[in-house]
Amino acid sequence: MRMVNWAGDGNGYVGNLELEPEVAHTISASLAWHDAERESWELKVTPYFTYVEDYIDAERCSGATSGDACIEANLTRTDGFVYLRFVNQSARLYGVDVSGHMPLGQSAGYGDFTASAVLNYVRGENTTTDDNLYNIMPLNARLAVEQRVRRWTNTVEVELVDAKTRVSAERNEVETGGYGLLHLRSRHEWKQVRLDMGIENVFDRFYNPPLGGAYLGQGKTMSGTGVDWGLPVPGMGRSFYVGMTAKF
Repeated sequence: MRMVNWAGDGNGYVGNLELEPEVAHTISASLAWHDAERESWELKVTPYFTYVEDYIDAERCSGATSGDACIEANLTRTDGFVYLRFVNQSARLYGVDVSGHMPLGQSAGYGDFTASAVLNYVRGENTTTDDNLYNIMPLNARLAVEQRVRRWTNTVEVELVDAKTRVSAERNEVETGGYGLLHLRSRHEWKQVRLDMGIENVFDRFYNPPLGGAYLGQGKTMSGTGVDWGLPVPGMGRSFYVGMTAKF
């Protein structure tokens, strides 16, 4: 069963031939404020609410329903991998997306400066079990300052992610800490060619992406009980990139 793990959480899964397709009902609205020409500044706010019927989640399985591998202790374990069975339940998701940009100034020698920001928040709840939904991104934001001077565009971006504390108890999902990363990007454009370069995670900070899943590459990886539980996948360290795009 441990070989069947397409959810990235390290748990073992069995199927369910009686599953019904999900049906989602969504209500959302977008509110936007901007200058008259819609070229200088803009603020956009989009709240939403979704209710999902027959949401495909998972429940702990026991030996009586899914074979000897699903022992009784599987039902109450809180500090290890477990065996799960897909099941239809109900769920709701709600949150808000906020984005905006505004000019910071311009000069003949240093070009135009623009600030931009994106913020996302989503809450996911299983209304059948009152558990948190699995693999939900916590509050996160990206703040950037962009400089455009002649053919160059340079960007300084800060990525901020809150700690993930609302996790799925049914899956023994692991919590992750909050973090902030700095990225630097630059591009130069000619008529038909564009050169991109940058540095991601400038300060080489260690972090765990909230949606990275469980790290399963340590221990006896071919054994159902030999892999260490509680280790989230680490994020990428400092990286450099250079790319070129040509138009024909």
